[in-house]
Amino acid sequence: MPVATRHLFSCWNEVAQRIRRASAIALFLDFDGTLSPLCPRPEDVHLSGATRNVVATLARKSRIRVWVISGRRRADVRDRSRIGGVQYLGLHGWEGRQELSIEEETRRLLDSLKARARQIVQRNSTTWLEDKGVVATIHHAKASVADVTHLRQEMTCALQPLNGRFRGIAGERSFEIMPSELGDKGTAVRHELAIASRAALPVFVGDDAVDEPAFAALTNGITIRVGRPSFTHARFRLAGVKQVRMFLERLNREVGS
Repeated sequence: MPVATRHLFSCWNEVAQRIRRASAIALFLDFDGTLSPLCPRPEDVHLSGATRNVVATLARKSRIRVWVISGRRRADVRDRSRIGGVQYLGLHGWEGRQELSIEEETRRLLDSLKARARQIVQRNSTTWLEDKGVVATIHHAKASVADVTHLRQEMTCALQPLNGRFRGIAGERSFEIMPSELGDKGTAVRHELAIASRAALPVFVGDDAVDEPAFAALTNGITIRVGRPSFTHARFRLAGVKQVRMFLERLNREVGS
């Protein structure tokens, strides 16, 4: 996995040419850490008016379709965004178009993993468990490096005997447990593109490990990792939320009316 050292704005002419040539654009946007700054508590995250306005403007363009694809529940990210004309996909792309369901055995094992996670967070006041139904997230934004390492080791040990039935996704501020049968963001964006238009130029912007499968899946697209330089499948990077908004404003100008 290479390091994305190319800042998007340093090679904007190259990117802009691709945007202008595209007959259609499929724009996929992560929410936390991409459209909106990260907060220790998910309920404190809100979308700025400036970002909401530019995304709403893009969603009205005939050449662009916009998705917001988040690890949050679909209703949560939709209510925090409040932008018409956008397709909202929750739980990394699997809460949206289709009904979510998992096998009974998977649900039983997930309940057991949630119980194990609750035991871990009860021992550390800087961590807490968010139960999203078929996905569980241990938040550890305020935990020490040692505590985060220990937490990940414990959950990884709990997942190992389950023969790949679940994925443990180690993010910068969380550890997520997700049934493998639901797929990842890469599977989700391929599914959406197949429905929308295979001819569309895919653009994906995200900031965390959960976005890497989408970067890897969209090898012919414009993929952008947000944050400090890191090992990633994305082709470009942006420093933070403010630069994401600047990119969306540039995209709006390149697409035109």
